[in-house]
Amino acid sequence: MRKRVVILVAAGLAACSGSHRQTSLQTVRLAIHQDPIASLPMRVAQTLSYYQESGLAVETSEVSGGTKALQALLGGSVDVAAAAMSDAVQLAGEGRDVRGILVLYTRPTAALAVAPSLKGTIRTIHDLKGRTVGVSAPGSGSHQILNFLLVSNGLSPDAVRTVSVGMSASSVAALEHGTVDAAVLIASAISVFERRQPGQAFLVDLRTPEGARQIFGSQVFPSLGLLAEDRWLRANPDTARRFVRAVTRGMQWIRDHPAEQVRDMLPDAVRTTAEADLLAIRQMQQVLSSDGLMPAGSAELIAKFVAVSKPTFRATPSDLAHIYTNEFAPAK
Repeated sequence: MRKRVVILVAAGLAACSGSHRQTSLQTVRLAIHQDPIASLPMRVAQTLSYYQESGLAVETSEVSGGTKALQALLGGSVDVAAAAMSDAVQLAGEGRDVRGILVLYTRPTAALAVAPSLKGTIRTIHDLKGRTVGVSAPGSGSHQILNFLLVSNGLSPDAVRTVSVGMSASSVAALEHGTVDAAVLIASAISVFERRQPGQAFLVDLRTPEGARQIFGSQVFPSLGLLAEDRWLRANPDTARRFVRAVTRGMQWIRDHPAEQVRDMLPDAVRTTAEADLLAIRQMQQVLSSDGLMPAGSAELIAKFVAVSKPTFRATPSDLAHIYTNEFAPAK
């Protein structure tokens, strides 16, 4: 079920901030992951009133993953979506006017885990052949990661049966109950699995520089970012700039504070154990972008990644140049 949180700025608060009058408040409709760790920069910007201080009224919709966020964006129900940068590349190849305006994470917070009952049986990617593997949703970033891992190891994407297991607790439960033989875990689900299944090694861990380099040939592979349609950006350049600035402040705050203080930003309802939350936060801090910009050469790497799941996908250099803009990033 989708939750909606509406942040409104009162006239008195706006006056006290000294930055924007109420008449200048602009609404931004935002779709984010339900996963509390993946969406943490936006949650921090909300909790610390960075949106309000930027003269924004932000309406936040929590959805089950990047695929749903992108659907909301393309359907016109939100202005900005937290989704995979690979989605931006794919849409560019389809001629859609969607581009990234802020890179959140420089590597995927993803790991491929094996069901505890099959520990020692599934040791390599090749051992997945004929098995059932969980992904957050069909066509999602986690599904694309699985396809890329299979193809990189000489298997076709249809060598396994994929099923949707969602994110967070549901994906861990699917592994522990044997509903799936393996699963691509995302963000907070990884630390929960590590805590509940100590000593259970991952087949692949993309959070580490070594893991990313082994799979992608680079330790930098921009994953989650903020995407918007060009028509909204052209109509609302100042609003987009203020919004990106607020989220960037949230990212900076996360980098500058210990995990214990960052955990205080998580709503009680989405916290797990202190040990699992702190582990997930520290791991997230390591992959959090320092400037929100798309590194040189990363678009080409992402295009190769997308082509594995979409064999008909073709992106020209002009397409790739369109997937991201630094126009709205805070000036250094």
